[in-house]
Amino acid sequence: MGSPISDTIAEIFLQHIENTHLKKLLDTKSIIFCTRYVDDIPIIYDTQCVNSNTIHEYMNQVHPNLQLNPTHESNN
Repeated sequence: MGSPISDTIAEIFLQHIENTHLKKLLDTKSIIFCTRYVDDIPIIYDTQCVNSNTIHEYMNQVHPNLQLNPTHESNN
């Protein structure tokens, strides 16, 4: 069983990552929409400006212990 404070620490860490690194992509208007829900991060992006591999590579370089695994939409 984990510590009761682990959820709070994880939330603080993820908010820090969003505010420092993901905000850069949001400011470039490459990403149109991004949000978190439990352990999912839906991202809507402009395919004219950026592709999914670029976002994936950038986010996996943010922190060595944070690795994202993209799942692409399959039914349009």
